[in-house]
Amino acid sequence: MNSDHGKDTIVIGGGIVGISCALFLQRDGHKVTVVDPAVPGSSDQTSFGNAGSISSSSVMPTALPGIYKKLPGMLADPTGPLAIQWRYLFRLTPFLLSFLRYSSRAHVEDSGRAIAGIIHRVHDAYQILLEESGTGDLVVRNGSLKVFKTDQSFAASAFERELLEKNDCRYDVLNEDELRQLEPSLQPIFKHAIFMPDSSTALNPGKIVSRFAEHFVAKGGRIVRAEARDIEFSEGLPRTVVTSNGNLEGELIVLAAGAWSRDMARRLGSSVLLEAERGYHIMLPKPPVMPKRFITFADRKFAILPHQDGLRVTTGVEYAKVDAPPDYRRIRGMLPFAGESIRDLELDEQSIWLGRRPTLPNSVPVIGRSPKYRNVLLAFGHSHLGLTMGPATGQIIADLAAGRDPGLDLSPYRPDR
Repeated sequence: MNSDHGKDTIVIGGGIVGISCALFLQRDGHKVTVVDPAVPGSSDQTSFGNAGSISSSSVMPTALPGIYKKLPGMLADPTGPLAIQWRYLFRLTPFLLSFLRYSSRAHVEDSGRAIAGIIHRVHDAYQILLEESGTGDLVVRNGSLKVFKTDQSFAASAFERELLEKNDCRYDVLNEDELRQLEPSLQPIFKHAIFMPDSSTALNPGKIVSRFAEHFVAKGGRIVRAEARDIEFSEGLPRTVVTSNGNLEGELIVLAAGAWSRDMARRLGSSVLLEAERGYHIMLPKPPVMPKRFITFADRKFAILPHQDGLRVTTGVEYAKVDAPPDYRRIRGMLPFAGESIRDLELDEQSIWLGRRPTLPNSVPVIGRSPKYRNVLLAFGHSHLGLTMGPATGQIIADLAAGRDPGLDLSPYRPDR
C-alpha cells in the first residue's frame, strides 16, 4: 500500500481497546481490519459488562501490601472480594508468585505511577472518539464516589489516598451531610466518602463500543467476525493472521485481544504472565431515586453503575481458567448489601453476566512494540480499567505506528519488563 495512505493493518480484538486502536490508526490514514469472533459491544465481550467507570483515580493495583496474609482465606472463600478457583491453582502459581512479589509497597507505588500515566491521558483521548462518533450522550462527567460505613474502613483507605495525592489525582473527602446532598439515592448509613470529580460514568458501556465500531466501519474500516488462530511469517516477519474465516494479510499487526492475548502474544515474540481476572454483574430494576454516578462500596467490595437499562451491581475479582464455568454465588451474595445501601431498591434479578478481564501481576497493561518483530504492536492486560484506558491506549498505539513520540515513558508497559 502507498505509504502516503498508511499501512494495511490488522487489529486482533474488537473490544474497547481494539476498537480504540483501530479508530486512532484509521485517523492516521491506515487501512484497518479488526478481527474478533464477537460483535463489538455485544454481551459476548468483556467490554459489554463492566462497571462503567471511566476513572481518573483508580491507581491502586490488585496486589497490595499484606495481601499474602489473605491468600489462604481467599482460596477457602469463593464469596470473598478476591477468589481463586483451586482447580486452577497449579497453572496460576507462576502468576501468583509474581503477583506477591509486586505487592511490596515500593512496587505498588511504581505500579500506581504507571497506571496514572495512562489515566491522565484518558479524558482528552475519549473526547476525540466521543465527538467524532456522536457518542457523547452515553458518558456523563460528574465524578465518582467511594463510600465508607465506618471510621475504620475509611482509615484503611489512607494508603489509597496517599497514592492519589502522589499521582496528582484530585479527590475530596465528604462527610455524611455532604454525601447525602451529592447522592440522595444512598441510604444514610455511610459516614465518609471520597469524591473523584474528574471521573466519568459510562451509561451503557456495550453501546459505546458498538457506536465506536459503527463509526469505524462508516469511515471505511472492516470488521471480520472470526477467531484469530495463528500467524504466518514472510521474510522473517509476521504478515498473515490465520482466522477461522480465512487469512488476513497486513503490514502491521496490533494484538488487543484482551484475556485471549496470551498465546498469540507468545507467537508474536512476547511471553507474558497474562491471566483472566473474571468479574460478574447483575442487572436490577431502576430504583425510584437512581444513583447519579458510579459508586464503590468499600466495606463490602462491590460497585454500582446507573446503567441506561437498570442498576448494575458488580463485584470482586476471580482468578480461574478463562473458559471455566461461572460461579455466581459471590455476586448474588452482594444483593442484600446493595439493598441496604440504595433507597427502595428491588432485588429482582433481571440478568446475570460473567466477563473476563485481562490482567498481569502488577495490574499494569502491556502497551508497546513487540521486542522481536518491528511490525507488531501490543495492547492488552488492562485489568479492570479497559473501559477507562482503551482510547488512551489507542492513541499511543497510533503514535508508535506513525513513529511519533507519545509523550510518555513507555518502559513500565514493555512486555519484557
